[in-house]
Amino acid sequence: MDTMVMKGNTVEEATEAALKVLGVKREDVEVKVLKEGKTGVLGVFGVEAAEVEVSIKGSSKDFALSFLQGILDRTGFMALVSVSKGENEDVSLSIRGEDMGRIIGKEGATLDALQSIVGVAASRKAGRKVRVTVDAEGYRDKQKQSVEKLAREKAEEVKRTGKEVMLPPLTGRERLFVHLVLEKDPDVKTYSEGERDQRRLIIAPKGKE
Repeated sequence: MDTMVMKGNTVEEATEAALKVLGVKREDVEVKVLKEGKTGVLGVFGVEAAEVEVSIKGSSKDFALSFLQGILDRTGFMALVSVSKGENEDVSLSIRGEDMGRIIGKEGATLDALQSIVGVAASRKAGRKVRVTVDAEGYRDKQKQSVEKLAREKAEEVKRTGKEVMLPPLTGRERLFVHLVLEKDPDVKTYSEGERDQRRLIIAPKGKE
């Protein structure tokens, strides 16, 4: 987790307890005092615990950016990572620089691996699920446009011929995208068959199995 609220007899005691739970040092956090606490009369009557909110400095976006940049630096890539606009608490990172072909990898495999690694690390750091998207030189948008064009062209072919069409091998993410692109088309339907690497997506006329 990035933030937690802790109580203690004093502000300092509450802060120290939070640091132990978060596993960080005092210089790595920001402390907001919610309640100063009261010792009460004779230490018995009117006693009120101190309460603090302790937050780790730097957001999930900052951590993810630094983590990915570190991977690229250690592997010798001449590239820079920046934070793109993400929805809600999602983290969207963009890579620019040299060696984009190697960073993206065959059919985006290396980019997907980097995205998975950073997502796991960011989630572990935050103590919750952090959805991370990693792109390079707009590869994912270009790929989506290419897959959408293929899906619509094949859907038109199915309407014209009345015969189902099997699409070339696609990743799981791409197959899902095709399903979403064509789900509101009244004349065609999509389904997948096969297992693992052999799984293929088929566009068929409505009413035909």
